[in-house]
Amino acid sequence: MDKIRIGTRGSKLALRQAALVQEALVRACGGVVTELVILRTRGDRIQDRPLSALGDKGVFASELEQALLAGQIDLAVHSAKDLPMRLAEGLAIAAVLPRADVRDALVVPKGGRVPVLRQNLYEERELVRVEDTEKKDRTESRAGREACRGCEGRQAEESTARAMPGDSSQIFRLGTGSRRRQLLAGKIWGNVICEEIRGNVDTRLRKLQEGRYDGIILAKAGLDRLGIGSDREEAFDFYPLSPEVFLPAACQGIIAVETVEGSLAAGICKEISDAETELCYAVEREALAQLSADCSEAAAAWCRRVSPDQEAYTVSAPVQDRPPVRQLSAWRPESAYAALAYVPETACPEERILLDVMYADRRVSMTGPVSAVEGRRLARCAAQEVKSQKEKAVCSQNQ
Repeated sequence: MDKIRIGTRGSKLALRQAALVQEALVRACGGVVTELVILRTRGDRIQDRPLSALGDKGVFASELEQALLAGQIDLAVHSAKDLPMRLAEGLAIAAVLPRADVRDALVVPKGGRVPVLRQNLYEERELVRVEDTEKKDRTESRAGREACRGCEGRQAEESTARAMPGDSSQIFRLGTGSRRRQLLAGKIWGNVICEEIRGNVDTRLRKLQEGRYDGIILAKAGLDRLGIGSDREEAFDFYPLSPEVFLPAACQGIIAVETVEGSLAAGICKEISDAETELCYAVEREALAQLSADCSEAAAAWCRRVSPDQEAYTVSAPVQDRPPVRQLSAWRPESAYAALAYVPETACPEERILLDVMYADRRVSMTGPVSAVEGRRLARCAAQEVKSQKEKAVCSQNQ
């Protein structure tokens, strides 16, 4: 084809992501000619209402999909976490670029205070126990001390935002419209009140600088792609949040390329797709589909591939054909801290995939073989387990 027309939203981040797709196509296909076609979505137009009030995630994709079906563009570039649960008929994701940083980041004005960790995060003896052995107790207590020490003083690469000295009764206004982020923030920080915020990255940073919020949460992948951090150090402090504690949204950090099924553009895009990211994308999307989750749900899924020496979770023996599972039925923030230092109970001689799924305040972790088929089965099992936990909790409350 003479030219590939790339549909994109018009924000700086969307344009940067489209440029990354352009660059990947040029590297893979040599002298291919591309053109950016900027479209405005319903989610871009409506800024006075929270996303949860607008319905599903299609508010950021429907116009792009309509343009694909009308032949106005050849491919559409999306933040994968913003895709609707069901793509329009006749369309498919033809490629995903290598995944960027999955973490969220707490952003506060330079030198500003940060939210205070809940007191039970410091009570190392309250950490959840997988089995009552002296060795595990020592491991988990050490995990609690290290996690809290990192929060109190030093910003480590994988640390949660630290707790600064101050009055925990002083309210910290956190700007986020995400149900997932609101839920996790309330679990981890004791003095947070979440307030709705809309707009692109620059708009949100401006609102923070104007004093409308004490802090906001943004996806680190977006900050990195825009080069924000090093060039804004004089104005803001950035605290990446540990993904084991602050579970990322499904497909966070992934750029997805959508095309008409079977089109020439779809075949070309296959050349730029990253196999490992494809696996994580498929597993996390399957988990969300099984949960029937959209923007209105506090849901999350995070899949990653690990080698045996990277195993971070204790798992129980498989039951029949179900994957090994460690349940966190009444999830508490200290549970996640403790999980950082768990020693594997089941030795895995080969690489595995780890999957964390959260639905409302229920969370489950599972591990399984590295394959798309096994990954989807893992996602179905994890979703079934976490939904079952939620249903049991609701029944218990109604009794």
